Amino acid sequence: MNPSTFAIALILAAAATTATAATSDADMMRCAAIPTRDARLDCFDALAHQLSGKAAAPTASRAPAPLSAAAPAASPPAAQAPPAAGDPKNFGLTAAQQHTVDVGPQMITANISNLGSNQKGDTFVVLDNGQTWSVTDNDGWLATGQAVRIKRAAMGAYLMLIPSNHSYHVRRLK
Repeated sequence: MNPSTFAIALILAAAATTATAATSDADMMRCAAIPTRDARLDCFDALAHQLSGKAAAPTASRAPAPLSAAAPAASPPAAQAPPAAGDPKNFGLTAAQQHTVDVGPQMITANISNLGSNQKGDTFVVLDNGQTWSVTDNDGWLATGQAVRIKRAAMGAYLMLIPSNHSYHVRRLK
């Protein structure tokens, strides 16, 4: 192969690679903007199969989303409401980055009906409403029959507050 033919083949290969990369970047951005988890995963799966040259095989639970279709409109998760359109906190953010408003109560009030621990020392609190919570750092102030308030804290955490002004980081189990 003479040098000029090799140079032309190299330029054509580089141009094809650049076009594929630009297409895949645009497709990846489109897949990332899909709000529902299953549809987003299907889009990425179909993109991976397309880029690897394999035909996308449908599974029993999901059918791959076509790459040329727009992102399907889906309802938001039950725990969050859609972001407010005119909210100044969302200015300049993509759909995936926008702040959402939590739906549901900000705080509950209940009484401790059962207090226990396991062999590892983890403390469990069962409330009179049937909920079970794991207490991260029990200091001995919790007692059966005691009134508690559990409220939302920062970054998805929850705090249990007792009347003696002690607070505990808790995680819901049931």
